[in-house]
Amino acid sequence: MKKKNRIPHVLCLRFSALGDVAIASIVLKACARDNPRVFFTLAGPGLLAPLFAGVPNLFLLSVDKKQPLRIIFRSLRKVHPTHVADLHSVIRSFILRSAFFLSGTPVVRLHKGRRSRRRLLKNPGHAPALVPMYQLYQQTLEKSGFKSPSLIRDNIIPLERGPWKRIGIAPFALQKGKQWPAERMHQVADRLARENTLVFLFGGGDEEMAHMKAWAAGNSNIRLAADAGSDFEAELAVIKTLDVMISMDSANMHFASAMGIPVISIWGATHPKAGFYGWRQDPDRAIQLPMDCRPCSIFGAKPCWKGTYACMEDLTAEQVYSYVRSVME
Repeated sequence: MKKKNRIPHVLCLRFSALGDVAIASIVLKACARDNPRVFFTLAGPGLLAPLFAGVPNLFLLSVDKKQPLRIIFRSLRKVHPTHVADLHSVIRSFILRSAFFLSGTPVVRLHKGRRSRRRLLKNPGHAPALVPMYQLYQQTLEKSGFKSPSLIRDNIIPLERGPWKRIGIAPFALQKGKQWPAERMHQVADRLARENTLVFLFGGGDEEMAHMKAWAAGNSNIRLAADAGSDFEAELAVIKTLDVMISMDSANMHFASAMGIPVISIWGATHPKAGFYGWRQDPDRAIQLPMDCRPCSIFGAKPCWKGTYACMEDLTAEQVYSYVRSVME
């Protein structure tokens, strides 16, 4: 009996987190363009659909990961994939990819390199850098036979000298190990805004919005990116207009990278060499204190074993502002 779908269609599974999905969008866009006769669908958070727009053979299938797996599997089957690529490698995606495998669909999965991660955390000062996440995604897709040679040409996103007219600042991160004290970022934002630069703040949630509204109330050159529109597409439209984005190790770094915007990032418990640095971002634009204990966490979720969070607490507003000025002038 002939299969209903003879056109190659790769179903990719990546349900969270937002930064990882943003990295996946970069890889899938390149792969879709390099394989125009193949369809690619990412099953993931519908919020990020605008990141997947503009390529005719690339789609995002919105998935609510809180739904029962049988419901999710039923919706995924409607895509009629010829290949399944698990870009998440968690229990949920393991069950789903196993169901496809048992139904006769070829399956490949992401190898996260957990052993290498443990080696890095055990000996952070001397362990080699991990393979970047975008490269792991690329390698996973190559196992299904779909290469993306254009992704290899990963030239650095240039950062033009100032004066900059529009700067984005994403001052928050989900994990404490990745969060620089917000008041210090406020000081940086205020000083930049007083130099006749428009500063756009990125964040979400009631607490973050309250902080950002207070900052904007004190300086007419500080604005909320959310004022441009309440949806993610409007936020991306603001990002596209920026001269530079200043962020934590957070999803906004990856959103800006996907838009080709240079990023100055601030790092604490995590580290660029753990594989989650912004795609095409200059390694020299990562602001970080030289500490032998860094990184102590891959994702920033582990409590500081010293109890001090010195990697963030010892970084002053003056240090960050001085660095920004040095690359601007």
